[in-house]
Amino acid sequence: MAKPLTKQFTSLQFVVHATVQEHSVDFVAYDIEGFFGARLDAPAINESEPYLHGTVKWDGCSNWYFDEQDRVMLHGCQRSDLTRFGEVMAACWDWASELLEPTWQGS
Repeated sequence: MAKPLTKQFTSLQFVVHATVQEHSVDFVAYDIEGFFGARLDAPAINESEPYLHGTVKWDGCSNWYFDEQDRVMLHGCQRSDLTRFGEVMAACWDWASELLEPTWQGS
């Protein structure tokens, strides 16, 4: 099994693991408050519960699941808290387009 790549989306307050498959990328996103600037392999990150996970395929199609809703309702105190859920999925979609080059055909 391929080792996941890890990326901090600091402005969105998410850390994301990506596992590249032949025609898709599997993502697991963690909402890690207070750990930015820490090593990406720090135990606090690896032991965290996934906030959401999903897959982006070579053609741009994607499917997502919010793991957080299995534990509690999704919560936001401000509009920006709500938009970052969509923004992290979009950031993963953009990252998938880079990771799947040259076979990427999403639009």
